[in-house]
Amino acid sequence: MSMASAAASAEPDLGRLVEAAAWRVRLAEAGLEGSDALEAWLARDPANEAAWRRVQQPWDEIGDLATAPELMVVRRDALDRARRHSRARWIGPTFTPRRIAGAATIAATLALAIVALWGPAQPTVYETSLGERRVVRLDDGSRVALDSTTRLKVRFTKDARTLDLVRGQARFDVAKDVTRPFSVRAGHQTIVATGTIFSVDLLGPRVLVTLIEGRVSVVEAPPRRLLAIERRAPPSKSIELRVGDRLVAKASADGATAEVEQVSLDKATAWESGQLVFEDEPLSAVAERISRYTSSPVIVKDRDAGALRISGVFTAGDLPTFVDTVTHYLPVEAASRADGVIELRSRG
Repeated sequence: MSMASAAASAEPDLGRLVEAAAWRVRLAEAGLEGSDALEAWLARDPANEAAWRRVQQPWDEIGDLATAPELMVVRRDALDRARRHSRARWIGPTFTPRRIAGAATIAATLALAIVALWGPAQPTVYETSLGERRVVRLDDGSRVALDSTTRLKVRFTKDARTLDLVRGQARFDVAKDVTRPFSVRAGHQTIVATGTIFSVDLLGPRVLVTLIEGRVSVVEAPPRRLLAIERRAPPSKSIELRVGDRLVAKASADGATAEVEQVSLDKATAWESGQLVFEDEPLSAVAERISRYTSSPVIVKDRDAGALRISGVFTAGDLPTFVDTVTHYLPVEAASRADGVIELRSRG
């Protein structure tokens, strides 16, 4: 390895990093992407270029998030500070210790502010692949069982525990903490609890909430209204569930509907052991849930077929048995497409 290559691959020393940070703030203060003076400094030593890359990478990442209001304020304030304290000193390319220290302080302040404001807002994402089920333990001690092809975002703050079920199905065993309510957003519904066990299934336009233990309130509200909801008694539009209740909420062009029904908890939680239990459910909904566990999705082609009711117990992922059963007992036929999709349609 040549001496130049060795210098470029070595970890930049602190002095060079401070100097690179000074260059970064200087360019930002002037509204420039680059300058001849910077290019000359980079060409002077491979270690300078390595230090610049170390400083530029987080700056670029900040730029990708620049539309966030919090970051816009932080960045503007930091650069205003640079303009107030450094404009007279950045005329020439020469760096004095005072100039470097001032630039480094501004850069460090900006970085720390971004970590403080933006870092906690970033959710932790849990995701399962096709046919995968897993249990995760959250920072507060709560446990979440994720079904196949499920995606969950978790964001904890000192005041609230906010989760967003993006797709799929999950069971939530919530650790009690009355000072930080536990809220799960799924579709157009939000489930608010402090310590309880419930499952949520996001199935197309329907949201199914099953209460296994304790009590929960289900509210039709966006996440930004959660803080007000959590700090007082649930509003009149909330629905209180008790053990064995299942809320079935559906959004449509005509508005949202919600009904509460009684279910068998053993059957409702059978998916956790790989069994799918259906009781007089429409074929369209059953096909959608079956598709969660197979690489060959099942779709229902016509409304009449989709409205047919079916009951039965199936093993998750056992597509052939499901297709054989529905085509035997229901007036439907199945056809396989070239892309692997199974189509169910009314028998002609």
